[in-house]
Amino acid sequence: GMILLAALVWIVTAGLAWPVRVYTTFLLVVLPMMAVAQVPLAEEDPTALPRMPLYASSAVALWILALGALAAAVIGGLPPRAIGLAPVPTGALVGWSLGTLAAALVLALLGHALGIRESAILKHMLPRTGRERVAFIGLSLSAGVCEELVFRGFLIPALETASGSLAVAVLFSAIVFGTLHAYQHVRGAARAASLGLLMTVPFLATGSVVPSMIAHFAYDVVAGIWLGRRVKA
Repeated sequence: GMILLAALVWIVTAGLAWPVRVYTTFLLVVLPMMAVAQVPLAEEDPTALPRMPLYASSAVALWILALGALAAAVIGGLPPRAIGLAPVPTGALVGWSLGTLAAALVLALLGHALGIRESAILKHMLPRTGRERVAFIGLSLSAGVCEELVFRGFLIPALETASGSLAVAVLFSAIVFGTLHAYQHVRGAARAASLGLLMTVPFLATGSVVPSMIAHFAYDVVAGIWLGRRVKA
């Protein structure tokens, strides 16, 4: 099934330079299937995974993913601005970053009000000690920078070029992003997809992923440490 789906994506993305085409296929097919396949393993005994090594391995994986996107873009002849690595005027940067962060926190509170509860593995990943909080901030920085670069900066322009539709590109980018959070169960993955859609707004408005990176990083820190204190309590 994965081979057939990869073949279909490969055909649909024929208009892309081959490195971008290869990495887009990987992001749309291989990575989501790997994420879904790991869910049963993560749920067997989440407490068996020490938090500090988990933070470190997750951060390394995120940077490898981002470097892969950068390599595909460079080899494929895409300039930095084409994948959202562009400067933003200070006023717009602050406004979009803070506005997106506020909207993300409202989205999280709404999800909580609707009964979305954290999965066992996510609860286990939340920091409990001062040392873990420092490491978690590093992981949040990695997630904010790398995930926005990959799923907004790289994947949306690639999918828009391949499909000719910005709406299709945004939708599939959000679906993939949500699927990668399958360990949070269906509602948690849907919340992640909604967050992905929200993080797309400043990217489309400014042409830069920097405001989304800042908002994503700040959201993960605020939500993660707040939830971590509640779990500890």
